[in-house]
Amino acid sequence: MPEPNPVSAPPTDPAWAEALRRDFTSGAASVFLLHGLRDCYPHRGEYLSLREFLFRAFCGKKQTVMYDIGQGLSFPSPADEDAFRAFVGVAQTRGLIAGPLQRYLKPIDAIPLLEDLLFSRNGAAVIIDFVDKIIPPGDSRMMTFEERRLLTTIRRWATDPRLLQRNNFVFLIADSLGEVNQGLYGQGGGIRVVNVPLPDEPERLAYIEYLLAHPEVLAPNGTATVDLTATLALKPTVLAQNTNGLALTQIAALLRSGTPDEKVDLRRTSEHKRRAIEMEIGDLVEFMAPARGLEAVGGVEKQKELLLSTAAALRKGHVDVVPKGILLTGPPGCGKTFCMECFAHDCEIPFVQLKNVFSKYVGATESNLEKLFHYLEALAPVFVFIDEFDQSYGRRVMSDGDSGVSRRVFAMFNAFLSDESHQGKIVFGAATNRPDLIDPSTIRAGRFDLKIPFPLPNGPSREAILQVTLRTLGLKTRDVSLADLAERTAGYSGADLKEIVRIAQRKTVFDDRSVLTQEDLAYAVQDYLSPNAARAEEIRLMELLAIANTTSRSMLTPDQLQWIESGELYPEIERIKLRLSL
Repeated sequence: MPEPNPVSAPPTDPAWAEALRRDFTSGAASVFLLHGLRDCYPHRGEYLSLREFLFRAFCGKKQTVMYDIGQGLSFPSPADEDAFRAFVGVAQTRGLIAGPLQRYLKPIDAIPLLEDLLFSRNGAAVIIDFVDKIIPPGDSRMMTFEERRLLTTIRRWATDPRLLQRNNFVFLIADSLGEVNQGLYGQGGGIRVVNVPLPDEPERLAYIEYLLAHPEVLAPNGTATVDLTATLALKPTVLAQNTNGLALTQIAALLRSGTPDEKVDLRRTSEHKRRAIEMEIGDLVEFMAPARGLEAVGGVEKQKELLLSTAAALRKGHVDVVPKGILLTGPPGCGKTFCMECFAHDCEIPFVQLKNVFSKYVGATESNLEKLFHYLEALAPVFVFIDEFDQSYGRRVMSDGDSGVSRRVFAMFNAFLSDESHQGKIVFGAATNRPDLIDPSTIRAGRFDLKIPFPLPNGPSREAILQVTLRTLGLKTRDVSLADLAERTAGYSGADLKEIVRIAQRKTVFDDRSVLTQEDLAYAVQDYLSPNAARAEEIRLMELLAIANTTSRSMLTPDQLQWIESGELYPEIERIKLRLSL
């Protein structure tokens, strides 16, 4: 049971806010577009909402006006409202607006009014929330005249020197950068884009300690009714370590959910974290919980040895030798996906599989990818797996048939892969049958450093796969010769061999027996028809492509190395492609 830890020092402003302050005071920018997390933020010993934080941390004695299309005009204090109404009175005499001030002004009326405030008054601040609802993404040719006028007006603010001369600034807030029209902030327009990230471990620890010292914050009615010493079963440092990927408000909800009978422990924290993150990005990733390590993989001993060494290095903290990306190549059914699951288990880090981020709605795809990257960075260390990589993120699209969305996603993904700060923290794994369909820039060194072949198993490998499969399924056997079976299954993949064992197992059950025999396996081999039997040429192409893309000589047999060194590999690949095309 932890004791309350008093906060040793008042929480300081987050790093992104300090960088923003430096940009403004140095004159580098006066219009800022904030995107990312809406959370609570520390300022002078307390935690504030985003709007309140921006006002208290930056606006000071400036005349401040807030606007969004839901609430219209609003003001952080009565004095700010009085000052704005006085300004409007002057604007009315100049004919800028007609009639009394209305709170719910349309953007086409509110933005020019705010512009007049910014360029006619000293010491003014404007906060425009949900700017993505005012200037949504889309082709400029499809924008209405009002949308173009609003975009041009706000973009002009960033390059007008009068804003800095009058000591004024503007905050634009959006949930996601992908949901804002790129014309607003792109092409050197002068608007400074600020990513508001999820809290890191020190920030989470500071907030947990703050709540321990101020439990009344968690109580709905503001009274000290939450006794964290009775409901929290973890030390603050342990809780901070295990809440990566959560916002501070989500951590508060976790602590609020604890009771003396159901304390907040590691199990409860993990469940809460998984639910919270799945609510945010559950349609973009699938959280996996591999139950077995690489000991469950058979027939690819060299590949296993390399992956085991990599996992051990990651566990020991040698992140500098861990590849940014691991690409597994080879025909289907050779255990690429299963091997990646087992590798993640041995790394002892979370394992997520990427799903489709593409959306039919304008701007949603970029927004999805931005959100995904946001959470992957917060979840680090994490292993990210992409199946059928050639069909999703690895292929460069040259045309603008989808208004350039695919090209932008390709560029965003490659930039994320190249980020040096992710070394050993975000490890990508991908599997493909056709590495030749992947853009070379995506799988170059520095993005996918390790490329491992998974060809069809040879005789000894087939025997090892059969042995591991029998052991994994827990089958009892009598007088079984796996070497004989391996000889009879040349050209079969690991998935084929597993299915043969399954057929033999079913025959045993159907015959009301508990022990599997050689006759059962012989029957299975005779009965089973491999899906790859009619695709021999295509499977051969996939094997040769796997050899051609391998980055380690030790992964190849002498015969495979001879193919490369003799110069015959690529001509043979082209000959097979030609035959398949005909």
